[in-house]
Amino acid sequence: MEHVTRYTYCIDLSSVTYAIRVLARSSFLIIDCEGKNLGGMDGVLSLLCIGTERAEEIFVFDVLALKACNPQTRLRPLMNMLADPLVKKIMWDCRNDFLEILEEYGVALQGVLDLQLAEIESRTSVRGEMEWKRTARLASRGRLLPLPLIKQNPSLFLGVHSLQGMDSCIRQAHLPTAGKDPQVVAMHKTHGSAIWLERPLLPQLLQYAAHDIEMIGALYEHFKQQAWITRFNEGDLMNQSMRYAFSLYYQGRVCDDHVFGSCSVLPLDILREPRGLTVPCQGCHRMQSLHCFTLNKQGRKIIARTNVCRICQIKLLIKKVNHPVTWVNVNVNA
Repeated sequence: MEHVTRYTYCIDLSSVTYAIRVLARSSFLIIDCEGKNLGGMDGVLSLLCIGTERAEEIFVFDVLALKACNPQTRLRPLMNMLADPLVKKIMWDCRNDFLEILEEYGVALQGVLDLQLAEIESRTSVRGEMEWKRTARLASRGRLLPLPLIKQNPSLFLGVHSLQGMDSCIRQAHLPTAGKDPQVVAMHKTHGSAIWLERPLLPQLLQYAAHDIEMIGALYEHFKQQAWITRFNEGDLMNQSMRYAFSLYYQGRVCDDHVFGSCSVLPLDILREPRGLTVPCQGCHRMQSLHCFTLNKQGRKIIARTNVCRICQIKLLIKKVNHPVTWVNVNVNA
């Protein structure tokens, strides 16, 4: 029997008011967005989806429809919840959603717990994965990073982790919830993400959006059961998640084929707080610790670092782009 996700479609002031009243009673929020090329140069937010604990209630806010009835004052309590660091938000790869909500409503999400980071942290802290597994992950699933290349450049790939998609994580966890609708995935590939701007939206698209909230909620409960998220590490995960949320902010919107756009590896200085001298990367424009760059040393003294961080150098390899990587002098005592 086909799974049907129950949700409330918020397209007017009365539905928004009801949704805010219900969400305000939840111990945490589950958040996901849909739209055209989210985070990209031509990105447009279409749906803001928010669920209560265990996705028992799901609200799909139609951002485009709500603009027409000018509900900004009615949405203010919701925006206050999104900006409140004491209100926990469970997300999967929050980066582009963070950018779109910031641009659309002028609100920077706070209190985010990103499950994508919890999955990465659990690989060593709970599952006991060895170093060979980390490099094997980098070389798997068509990432255009051959294993010999990784092994020949150990300093470049030191501490670099591959990102896992939510649908893949659902399958590996053998959760009873269904994965992403393959028909909608096919529609994305055929027609592009502009399908989210059409009105009226197909019921299948609304189901897809609401079901993402169910999947995130199911993964959160699973991660807690597996001790990937506990009361002891949740604070650290939320600090990591906020660094992750802001990781694309400094670069801003870029075109789809931008050489330093996001890719399938985790940025550095996310799992660990930046330490020591931080310097700018000319690729992603983030301020990062020196260890995030390829370094030129004389003995133990660092005399220069590359103009782009190691992750941006890996992006060049993945995209097979010839971009100048040059040395920049470093004055550690400055």
